[in-house]
Amino acid sequence: MITLSTLSVILGILLLGSSAFVFAKPETCKRFLLAFPRSLPWGYLFLVISSVWFLWHFQNEDITDFAQMKKPMFVLFIVLAIGVGLYVRDFLAVRSYSIFLFLVAKLIYDTARYADSSWAVLFPSAATVLVFFGIWFTATPWKMRDLLNWISASTLRLKALAGARAILGLTFLVLGILKIH
Repeated sequence: MITLSTLSVILGILLLGSSAFVFAKPETCKRFLLAFPRSLPWGYLFLVISSVWFLWHFQNEDITDFAQMKKPMFVLFIVLAIGVGLYVRDFLAVRSYSIFLFLVAKLIYDTARYADSSWAVLFPSAATVLVFFGIWFTATPWKMRDLLNWISASTLRLKALAGARAILGLTFLVLGILKIH
């Protein structure tokens, strides 16, 4: 199991790295953000990552109430993931990314659950934001497209949001380096 300080460092590096990319190459970032919602390659990538990650959790979960149905459910989830990849191509990247957000939130919740630190509340709060956006974008995937269009319409807006994300990333990084538990 990953420690909260390790997770904190990883989250900090990812947030700071993505923010630095925005500052270094804002036009490239804008093109990426505008293309992402309908990108099939990104959709398939997140679908595979999310499906494998979900199936790993499902396989390792001790569900005694469903023990007899576990294998058929596992096969059903695989068939469902393949079916989504074949037949749900509209906004596949958004939907697959939303599932990924849920799984990242689960990782954060599980890691921060038993932390004994006054800063530990930051992690479930961040995970709750991920769940909110995961639900919102799953139900209305075009909202992500609209949000990304709005963000990309102004370089100043794009950089301001990247700056806020960088502050959060720096906070996670410092907390991780200080070895919060």
